[in-house]
Amino acid sequence: MNKALKKALALCLSLVSVLCLLTACGGNGEAAPTTEPAVTEPAEEAKVLKVLTLGHSLAVDCGHMLNMIAATEGIGDYEEIVIGTLYYAGCSLNRHVNYLQNNSSEYKLYLSSTKTPDTPPTIMDAVTMQTALKYDYWDIIVMQGGVFEITEPGTFTNGNIQTIQDYANKNKRNPLAVFAWHMPWASPLDNTLRDTYPNTPNNYYTSYEKYNNDRTTFYKGITKCVSDHILTDETFQFVIPTGTAMENALSSYLEEADLHRDYVHSTDLARVMNSYVWYCKLMGIEKLEGIKLDTIPVKFFKSTQGVTDRVLTEAEKNIILESVNNALANPLQITQSQYTQAPA
Repeated sequence: MNKALKKALALCLSLVSVLCLLTACGGNGEAAPTTEPAVTEPAEEAKVLKVLTLGHSLAVDCGHMLNMIAATEGIGDYEEIVIGTLYYAGCSLNRHVNYLQNNSSEYKLYLSSTKTPDTPPTIMDAVTMQTALKYDYWDIIVMQGGVFEITEPGTFTNGNIQTIQDYANKNKRNPLAVFAWHMPWASPLDNTLRDTYPNTPNNYYTSYEKYNNDRTTFYKGITKCVSDHILTDETFQFVIPTGTAMENALSSYLEEADLHRDYVHSTDLARVMNSYVWYCKLMGIEKLEGIKLDTIPVKFFKSTQGVTDRVLTEAEKNIILESVNNALANPLQITQSQYTQAPA
């Protein structure tokens, strides 16, 4: 490049910089008035992954130990992973739309970080979806449907997903944030689990009738909707297949009561396994080499009233590792476990 062209280019860049500065200052050297609060963007060198889920209790189950597990396994080049879960009990996509349209503060926001791996999520009450979206500079926004609506094709074609995404895109702070889909599990068939839980909604019984009281039929309905409507939707970057990991584990010697604490929620063992599925998908891990977690601290317990930490057995760790890796390799189909006999 000759000297004259270099000088001309430098002059143009200088003029552009001055014009940009004048525009930002309202053209008179004074700051332009704004009604929006100042947003502090993260420094480029900060390597922090921030994940927000718009969901219900199944997302809470998956996120409850995620900071501990991610910190235990390692977070690569990241300095921190921040996990947020916007929660309302059993929240369907239709309810999400209703709440965002009315700016309802019915939600709770669960927050945790790998910088405090021994601390369960803290909870903010009376939160709106807008508040949650603007709370941090989220990199990934995970969506999920209600427990039974995720087998209904209309759930994915009635415009609710698009409405929520449009609202998230309007209110998110990170313009590069992407969407992911959480594919949770089918509810257990064990009537003991459902009948002994005092708050099991009546519609859980009637809704199960359409699956002929067969959990596999329920699961196949979930995977078909994901295959037909999520994998074909370019707005979703990836799917988190915890539902498949659960089915994989149930093909071992484990029974429903080992993974479900009631009519839909997961036990501490299942929470660990499903957190590993999330961890792998968030970190881009295609195959997990091992399970480093040895103990679930009592403070993370949910399904038991234990007074001491829970040690994971080698047999349990083997099933977790196998179930997670098979779900990562084949996210929409059940892979038979090799561990069909309980250890002596």
